[in-house]
Amino acid sequence: MILTSVRIARALISAGLIVAALPALAQPLNLEFLPPELGERNICAAPPEPAAPDDLAVDEGEDTLTDVQRIRFLNSEIRTYMRRDADRFFDFIDALIARRTAIDPDYSEIDATLERVTLHLRADRLRSLQARALLPRLRALSGDMTNNQRLELAQYYRNGVGVPKDVADAQDLTREAAYGGNARALMEIARAQIAGELIEGWDAPLDLTVTLAFGGILGELNPGVCRRAETIAQEYVRGEVVQRNPAIALAWLKFAADLGGAEAAWSVVEIHLNAEGDRKNNAEMRRYLKRAVELGLNLDSRQSGRLVSSGALTPDELEALLGFNVSEDGRRNRRSIIPKLSLAINVDGLEPDKEGIYMQFLRELARMPEAPGLVFTRLAREVMVQNGRWSGEAEAISLLEEAVRRDDEDGMQLLSEILLRYRDDPLQVNKAENLLLDSVDRFGLVSSLSRLDALYRCQRNDAPRLSEARHWAEAYAATGHTTIPLSSTDLLALDPHRSPETIAMIQTQALRGRTSALAGQAQRVQANPIVPNPALEFWASRMNRSDQALEAFAEFEFDLAVTPRQRDQAIEFFRRVYLNNGVTTALDLAVALVEQDGRNPELVEEILHLLTMAGNRGEGAAIRLKSRLLADDLTADAYARSARAVYAEFAEAIEARGDFLALVSALPFVPEDRIDDYVDRAVSVMNCSIKDATELGDAYALRGDMPMAYHWRQVGLMMDGGHVLSKLRLSDPQMAQFNTGKAPSALDMETQALADGDFTARRRLYVLTANPDLPSYDPPAAAGHLASILTDKTADAQQVVWVMRQYRRSDAPVREAVETRLDMRPVFASVAEAGDTFAQFELGMLLRDNALTAEELQQSSDWLRKAALSGHDGAMVELARALGLGLGVPKNKTEALRWLQRARAAGNTGTASLATLIRASSD
Repeated sequence: MILTSVRIARALISAGLIVAALPALAQPLNLEFLPPELGERNICAAPPEPAAPDDLAVDEGEDTLTDVQRIRFLNSEIRTYMRRDADRFFDFIDALIARRTAIDPDYSEIDATLERVTLHLRADRLRSLQARALLPRLRALSGDMTNNQRLELAQYYRNGVGVPKDVADAQDLTREAAYGGNARALMEIARAQIAGELIEGWDAPLDLTVTLAFGGILGELNPGVCRRAETIAQEYVRGEVVQRNPAIALAWLKFAADLGGAEAAWSVVEIHLNAEGDRKNNAEMRRYLKRAVELGLNLDSRQSGRLVSSGALTPDELEALLGFNVSEDGRRNRRSIIPKLSLAINVDGLEPDKEGIYMQFLRELARMPEAPGLVFTRLAREVMVQNGRWSGEAEAISLLEEAVRRDDEDGMQLLSEILLRYRDDPLQVNKAENLLLDSVDRFGLVSSLSRLDALYRCQRNDAPRLSEARHWAEAYAATGHTTIPLSSTDLLALDPHRSPETIAMIQTQALRGRTSALAGQAQRVQANPIVPNPALEFWASRMNRSDQALEAFAEFEFDLAVTPRQRDQAIEFFRRVYLNNGVTTALDLAVALVEQDGRNPELVEEILHLLTMAGNRGEGAAIRLKSRLLADDLTADAYARSARAVYAEFAEAIEARGDFLALVSALPFVPEDRIDDYVDRAVSVMNCSIKDATELGDAYALRGDMPMAYHWRQVGLMMDGGHVLSKLRLSDPQMAQFNTGKAPSALDMETQALADGDFTARRRLYVLTANPDLPSYDPPAAAGHLASILTDKTADAQQVVWVMRQYRRSDAPVREAVETRLDMRPVFASVAEAGDTFAQFELGMLLRDNALTAEELQQSSDWLRKAALSGHDGAMVELARALGLGLGVPKNKTEALRWLQRARAAGNTGTASLATLIRASSD
């Protein structure tokens, strides 16, 4: 149906029947492309047709890796290694491309060549790309290409990447793809039309181009239609080609959900969860929640493409988990980053998963001769996650030794950490130390500097060795890699003119993907009331890549909630992050629920379930919290009894995969001959902090081992900064900045910018010096800045209008200072007489504000009428005020109301109260 429309358009264009002039637009198109009414069907969720029986086929179970899964994983791995370091892993990526070509019948030689072109560009190997003539070879095969491939090739010729720039050739390829009905090509042409770029041979008007593009995207009613409908919805969210329209975007998502799109159904639920109270529709939200669950929720590719079983949660259970609070508080506003996040559904089981297909795939990669050490490191981590850190230790060590042989710095660091478990063996300790040194000397792995500090300060048997520890601590601090320890309130209260270094460090670390900095920067961005949408979308996309950052962001939201309603909404968001992350967020959600409403019996079962899930994965904090919650009272004896019972429940999990706190919590209960082993395990994974040192000291004290309790107390006292100021709520960076000199103020920075030649700083300097509420208030200086803008030879009409607006709104001292320098009215009148609508409005308002005679009021109304006739909606309102109240003109209520009606039609929202006043005024 859609392709037929494209062919008709092609015929019309070819015949010269569509010859509309190409508009030079700079704004997205105002186009309402709405979905058809088809009702509820299961087109996208239709079960696959049963395959014909094959007597030779091997019966593969659910956990057996298939070629379909291999292909999906290979595609993901190619992307992953390209992002990480395409040049370093060039040969391995090339081998992965060849491997996919061999097993994927849908992956043609053209696909592989395009992939290799991307690889050369990511690796910055332009000379090799040109020498291998990959792009000219593709150009010769363009007749065999799909339209998407032609479009990709066109980009290289348009930008001159890897081949001489050839815009005409690029347009030929794009136009050919567009005539073939390719939606991406049509969208490219539409974007070019919006930018005012002529596409040779394409004369269709913009609205037809975009309509054809959307029609091409929608395509036929097959299982892919839901994904394509979601693409159209995203265009109405982005607002690049068509104007932003959340209502149309929602309509397309509902269309996709009705046709069987589980992800679209969940997106509809998310939209209503994020909506403000007056736009939230709980009935529709529950309907699409039920639809999402019926469709199996969605595919979570981050968990090895595992489809979450629809039986994991019933709609009622999921509804109870989400909470569905009504959005009525002030913090849930349009500036929130939460609606920009893409949160999926990933429901983990009570027990950890066993070895799955992804690990099988990694084992296959490890058998490739080109496999880099990173493959073995990733496999080792997967082994320790799936089998348990301690149960899988032997295999992990073997894999990491191979990773070290293949020069992987992450493997060196991880192997060093494991070997520290055997800290009674000097050979193993020396090997661990050398691995860390090697990762620093050869690869510059910054985090190993911190590990070396911990090694000498805490982890060696002869620790603390302060001279070595301080050397590495200073080196680590100099890298700027240290996490900024700030509370949530301190984070938002940072001022760029008091703590510029701290803000810069947070931004830098956030861009590098550091978890806490990324969450903190996102909070700072959304706290800015004038932050633009692209900034929110940028940081939301960054957080979508990290479950840990989402969790940290949810914790900030919970901490920053200052009213009961805000706290309810923070809990709602926390639940959604848990659904997205799975068990990794179970403990933090349980803590939040206890803090929020721990006395509520209805939450007890849920909290204990969350803690059990986390405890089964060896999280000691969850085990300890469960012990505390199940204690009969708060006495030491009651807690000890509960701790022993809970230890018995999780003893096997602790033995297989226990983290530091789990191991330390188990020390009072394990047999004497296991004490040293558990301590060595704990020390190998400890953070070198006062808290961890104190935990070990307490554990020994409980067993009556005073020498070792004293040892760990001594280690704790050797921490830089100590802990004596903890009650003062000051962080180390805050104390380090004490008396180091005042940071530049906003006035200092803008003055320097002006001195450096940035003449746009004049406006900002005026704002700083003309505001009587600021310490930089200085009327003579403000007058000088305003005058300098007007006398600048490069000043245009827009700058003069800006000066008019500022002058009109300034206080008396500033205006008096300006008038001693310049006679402002002739300047303003000259711009207004030249026909500038905004200048006419500003001059009319200036004359009204300062009118001393009826003649000046009349002049004010004349200028406002000129601006209103030119379409200025603000002038329409003010002219209506003058006509309705008789300000310098004869009162005319009928005409006044007519102008208000025109202003309202133009989008002005300030007309209702004035209309009421005019109607109530006497004739």
